Amino acid sequence: MEFGSSSILPGVGDEADAAALARLREQRWRLGAVQGDVEAAGRRLAGQEVGAGWRSEAQRAYQARLVELSGKLQGVWRTLEDALYAVDVAIDRVKAAP
Repeated sequence: MEFGSSSILPGVGDEADAAALARLREQRWRLGAVQGDVEAAGRRLAGQEVGAGWRSEAQRAYQARLVELSGKLQGVWRTLEDALYAVDVAIDRVKAAP
């Protein structure tokens, strides 16, 4: 991936189509793996719901932090979904190139 570029997609114009597709497919696989890990972490976090008996300030703060972390994980998951879509578009673009 090019770090100086304004695009999240790797520069595919400089590579042969087969090599570009291989890089993009690996990138898609890696993004999917990270997204799966984020989803699993979100599920584990959701499984830590606190009971109504939690009343202390520390317990309420812990519960608030769980809610905050859950929201952040959802945002990360959506960002990864957008990245996966962008890679799919790039793959389609390379496949359609003459």
